[in-house]
Parts: sequence; structure tokens; C-alpha cells
Amino acid sequence: MSSIDKEGMLINSKVTIKRFQSIEHGTLKNIHAIVVHQTDAPTAQHTFNGYRAGGNGAHFLINKTGGIYQTASIAKRCYHVGRLIKSKYLEINKDNCQSPEMVKILAMIWRSRIKALNAHERAKSYPNRYPVNSDSIGVELVGKHIDDKTYETVTPLQLSSLQWLLDELYHHFNLSSDDVYKHPEVS
Repeated sequence: MSSIDKEGMLINSKVTIKRFQSIEHGTLKNIHAIVVHQTDAPTAQHTFNGYRAGGNGAHFLINKTGGIYQTASIAKRCYHVGRLIKSKYLEINKDNCQSPEMVKILAMIWRSRIKALNAHERAKSYPNRYPVNSDSIGVELVGKHIDDKTYETVTPLQLSSLQWLLDELYHHFNLSSDDVYKHPEVS
């Protein structure tokens, strides 16, 4: 089993610490979920180069050979979810969204609707909404974006490492598979 040190780093021989403080943005006080992403980069090094520039990033990165890197402290917030979250309720119960507020939001033009849904959702607490940067850990899988809907296939080694990492995070933060989301579901 692994441990988490006072700096928020997961200590285990399976994890290589390669921290980029440039992607850490304030304190992450509560961890309620995990969001899994794909990098749109061909290698881990390409992603590291982006992390050096700062801004967006995730707490962990898993390369194509299954190597796990911790790239940010889990005590720090990373910008990995996106600025606008989707409506969890609307995604799950689309046919039952008849509240006056939801009817009003759904009648708006596209851009206004997206912003209004985001504000409506952010007023809720998790798990009644999708996770946001301030309550979730981000995990990136190295993989190039092929077209509008397709990424390179995740390797068996990546899947094995992802499952190991998720099991560790479940243990440390009292999470379950219900608390894991694919990025396109959320934002």
C-alpha cells in the first residue's frame, strides 16, 4: 500500500514524482472524484513540455508503457476539468427536466444556455453535479487525438496502471468507481 506525504505526494515505487508547480493553483481541500483525460500528445515528454508553460494540467500522468508520474500535489488544485461543466441531471434524466428553472435555461440560445447550465450546476454540491477543479483529482493518459471523437487506443499497460492508481486513490479518499468520470462526460 502507498502513503501520502505532507506535500501531497503519493509515495510508492510505482509512482515517479515529476512535480510541476506551474500547474498547481491554490489548495485542494476536498477530493470527491477523479476525472480521467487523454492528453492529445504522442508522448509523456510532450505533455511535460506543456506543463512547464503552466496553466492547465492534471495530478497524474500515465505514459503508454504504464509508467505513472505524479505531476502535481493532491493538496493543490489543477485546472483539468474545464471552465464549464455539463448538467449531470440533464445528462442522466433529460426527459424529466421540467422544473421552471430548467425549462427557462433550456429555452435559451446555445451560448447563454451553456453558461446558465454551468452556473446552475456549480450551485450544487457533489455528487448532485459533476466534479470540478476544486474537488477532483485529474489523471491523464498519454494518447493522441485522431479525429473529432477518437483518441489513440489506451494500451493494456496504461489500463493496468490506471486501475492500480484508482484503487490507491479509492483507498486514500474513500472513493469508489462511481466517483470516476471521463473528461468528455463532465465538461
